[in-house]
Amino acid sequence: MRLQKQIPTLIHQTWKDTDVPPKWRKWADSWRLHHPDWGYRLWTDADNRAFLQEHYPWFLPVYDGYPEAIMRADAIRYFLLDHFGGLYVDLDFECLSPVDGILDGQELVLGCEPEVHTRLLLARRRGFGRIVGNAFIASRPGHPFWAHVHRQLVGAHKLPDPLDVTGPFFLTRAIDSTPEADSITVLGPEVLYPKVSPYTTELFGPQKADYERAYAVHHWSGSWVRDVPAAPRTSTGKRVPFWASQELQPLADGLLSLDAQRRRWASGAPAPTVSCLMVTKDRSSTARRAISCFRAQTYSNLELVVVEDGTDDTLEQHIRELSDSRIRHHRLPPEGRPLGELRNEAVDRATGAYVCQWDDDDLYDPERVETQMAAILALGAEACFLARERLWWPARHKLAISCARVWEGSMVCAKERLPRYPAQRRGEDTPVAEEVVSTCRVVSVDAPELYTYVCHGGNTFNESHFEEHFEVATEIWVERGAYDLVRDS
Repeated sequence: MRLQKQIPTLIHQTWKDTDVPPKWRKWADSWRLHHPDWGYRLWTDADNRAFLQEHYPWFLPVYDGYPEAIMRADAIRYFLLDHFGGLYVDLDFECLSPVDGILDGQELVLGCEPEVHTRLLLARRRGFGRIVGNAFIASRPGHPFWAHVHRQLVGAHKLPDPLDVTGPFFLTRAIDSTPEADSITVLGPEVLYPKVSPYTTELFGPQKADYERAYAVHHWSGSWVRDVPAAPRTSTGKRVPFWASQELQPLADGLLSLDAQRRRWASGAPAPTVSCLMVTKDRSSTARRAISCFRAQTYSNLELVVVEDGTDDTLEQHIRELSDSRIRHHRLPPEGRPLGELRNEAVDRATGAYVCQWDDDDLYDPERVETQMAAILALGAEACFLARERLWWPARHKLAISCARVWEGSMVCAKERLPRYPAQRRGEDTPVAEEVVSTCRVVSVDAPELYTYVCHGGNTFNESHFEEHFEVATEIWVERGAYDLVRDS
């Protein structure tokens, strides 16, 4: 049979079902708008598995064994293109003009992500000089590169990170190691990836996007350079310094073993529900990041109560799409109520025996809640604060470890012992923390890596507030590589 050497005029996209989220529909429609004569197929999760069952059944043990859905979503494109050929594009890819001109006469076409992405810590650790994106791939059917990719998938399927198992890092290595490189075209980022990810902009500042030469643009709503909840990691042998007090009087100090409390939980000791409380208003970007931190928590019994009094429904739609039953969004009328009143609203809607402040613009280590609850339960305390935190000022490339104090935002407290917040627009949590410390049995844990207080320019307090914290910080770094660790480690 004669092999087809041309890339067929067929577009493939995938989603878990046929109900594509509204925010992606216009981008999906852009491909059919600019290619009215091309075929189009939206593949669902059920379609994908049935396709593999019929054409590549040997791969099903690997496919079904992937621990994360993103791995299956990545892998299936490498089989659809091998079998049918055509163009695969992610749903968050927007077509700006017909791509026939960059595909004519080619057998396999991909594009590089923006060069600045190689400066992110995950890429630097792997020594990548370029990153080949897997969000846009055009291929003729049966290209020999896909047989190479299929072999590499089997070899990589036990690696821990989706980026290396099936994602862009995997594809970059496959391109670099393929014996069929002569028939593969890898375009520069200006053609398909002119826009950098929001996280890259946060770290390195605004990057100029040149759309003049671009045929399409990736919007990075589901990529490796966006915050996504990683598989929760669990440390072993972790011991953290603590000190406990009763109504301001010292009780004890020492080292807390997180493993000891884990053993108690494993043997059936109760893990009370903790309600993480987020108050937010028209700040979906940072709130989504804080939600990713919540979803990565290692503590087993959590809920997130989101109280929002803004007019933008972006965050509400995002929460709906997550379909995480632990997250409850409550929209209030945009009446400009003070922050203290809104915090009380969140407390009233909490169902947990404990409440945990979860500000929408800070970052939280996966073990934050687990460590604080271990301290509360092991020491018979009613509340826990972190004694120190990390301070991050991205615009100034500064990272610090704070001085020791009662950090209000880190509070985890028995709901029944929590006083009402005063009706203040800022600083409302300070009198609450002071009353908790003066009336309750409190444990302070010295583990600054668990919480990162972020200065992003839109905080409740102005920059002078952060400058004061940096002036008395115990450690400060200004090297670019040091503060990268806040988000990539």
